[in-house]
Amino acid sequence: MIENLIKNELKTYYPEMIKLRRYMHMHPEVSFNEKNTAEFIKNYLLEIGIKDIKTNVGLHGIVARIKGQDSTKTIAFRADFDALSINDMKDTEYKSTVPNVMHACGHDGHTTALLATCKVLMDNLDKLPHDVVAIFQYGEEQAPGGAKPMIDAGCLDNVDAIFGAHLWTPLPLGTLGYSYNELCAAADRFEVKISSKENANLIAAEFVSMTQQIVSRFSKPRETLVITLGKLESTCNEASITGTIRHFDKELHKLVLDKIQKLCLSLEDENTETKIDFIYYGGYPPLINHKKGTEELLSYVPKILPQLNLKEVEPLMIGEDFAYYLENVPGAFFLIGAGNDTFAKYPHHHPNFDFEEEVMKHTASIFLSLAFNSNKVITNLKEEQ
Repeated sequence: MIENLIKNELKTYYPEMIKLRRYMHMHPEVSFNEKNTAEFIKNYLLEIGIKDIKTNVGLHGIVARIKGQDSTKTIAFRADFDALSINDMKDTEYKSTVPNVMHACGHDGHTTALLATCKVLMDNLDKLPHDVVAIFQYGEEQAPGGAKPMIDAGCLDNVDAIFGAHLWTPLPLGTLGYSYNELCAAADRFEVKISSKENANLIAAEFVSMTQQIVSRFSKPRETLVITLGKLESTCNEASITGTIRHFDKELHKLVLDKIQKLCLSLEDENTETKIDFIYYGGYPPLINHKKGTEELLSYVPKILPQLNLKEVEPLMIGEDFAYYLENVPGAFFLIGAGNDTFAKYPHHHPNFDFEEEVMKHTASIFLSLAFNSNKVITNLKEEQ
């Protein structure tokens, strides 16, 4: 049985997975500066025998293709590898050696799981029905992200299906969080700059009040729309407001942008010698799973990891640029529990963040199960298109 092969291979390989993860954890690099991490990944892929490796995809991205028995179909998996500008406060032997930079979101675990997937596949090519593309992505933590530039550079060429995972400490180890549709919200950032001979403080206060009315007036009860004004700086003559728009509906998003721009123009007209600039920085689109992708995922998880608790989760109000892959290729993204009540109880982006390392085996097990059954997975996904 392929399930026994996967379990035995990952059990043997687990100590090496720990070493890989902890090395990356000790040597983090922030978004768009991950040159050494990319080199580390490339060298490991070469070491396990992969020859078809593209580097500098987009910027620091790596795309490795593993040839199966039949190259007419391809399944892809993605792992991100950037870190955050946070000082690691953990007291562990593998804490970050780089001041004010740490893997505080688990991307070192994602990368290790995909490297383990590649290792097992290379050792069992005779059992691999179709090609597998491993996408190692830079820059997920900071918009505009690395996914879109990598897609523009061809990382999804000839790919028929794609899957990705995020280890998630709010879920305990042994849990898989799934969604048949919306999983992560679009998260757009904007800034409003006010310059006025009148009172900029009062104009900023009116903008804040009127912005919240946009949510109540123009979103339907079952639509999710959150406008957060996270920072306001003002003097008598100048003010700056930064905020985010989180949503799952592109048409609603267009409407909200239009209303905010018109609000700025209206306030500008109402106040003499006033100039208001609306600066839209953009962000990631909503991450919407393909229903068949999640169904395929859930059909194999109980076979390879029967002990996992499967939990349908509410959509998260966070951005995730895996959304771009799912706009181009059918598949699914899932959350894999990595938390506990002791050292892995801290939220993502916390200076004490850590996770249960066994989650890397869980992730790799699921990827491998999908890869070794890619003929059925891809065929079933095409039925949805």
